[in-house]
Amino acid sequence: MTPHKGKLALTFFMFAVLSLGTAMTARADVVYISPFVVQPSGQGVVPTVLTLQSPGNTSNEAGSVARGNGVDIRTGDAVLGVNTKTILFSDTGASSAANLGIFLDLVEPGNDAMLTLNTLVLTAYTDSGTVLGTFSYTGGPLNLTATPGAGGGRSDHVFGLDAAQALQLQGVLTTNPSLRLGLASSISNAQGGPDQFFFGARNVPQTPVPEPATMFLLGTGLAGVAAKVRNRRKANKSEAE
Repeated sequence: MTPHKGKLALTFFMFAVLSLGTAMTARADVVYISPFVVQPSGQGVVPTVLTLQSPGNTSNEAGSVARGNGVDIRTGDAVLGVNTKTILFSDTGASSAANLGIFLDLVEPGNDAMLTLNTLVLTAYTDSGTVLGTFSYTGGPLNLTATPGAGGGRSDHVFGLDAAQALQLQGVLTTNPSLRLGLASSISNAQGGPDQFFFGARNVPQTPVPEPATMFLLGTGLAGVAAKVRNRRKANKSEAE
């Protein structure tokens, strides 16, 4: 190999390595699924990851829980305590990244309160705090109805990863079974909270399985096509002879 070709090959190799490293931590999509009730979902019942509460008379709340140097780090309006912490994927209740749900329990004192979710970011960490991937909601401001009355006790809304991003997270999870998950979010029009995010399993639509009658008709049709092909081949052979 000539020196020029050797340098060119090394350049392509380094580009591939850097591209792979970037892909592992690239931002990706968190999608809003629907209103979804999980009950009960109170503190201590589900793996709560992030609790936000707007301070004083303000209506905006924003904060995060992250992992760094082997400990959890809380920022902004994240409530201190056991209900704001990173969660081991194995403790989320989800069997895979595809059915991981990010549930939001909006608990406000007013009836039919309408809050606006502005940002939501899911981050995957090693136990020591190395970032392995970030997944962001990019759908723009989302108006969400809160649970009427104070106290909560059930979730109101669920988010999840789309198929491509779930596959990415599953790949990271395969090589990092001690994966931890943290969240960051910002919400406006809050009336005091506390508003809680927790993890759990969500239902994923499955590919419909054909009914027996449909399978029978499909099989009959394929058999008919095969018979016609055989007859045509025999006719062509006879003409050739």
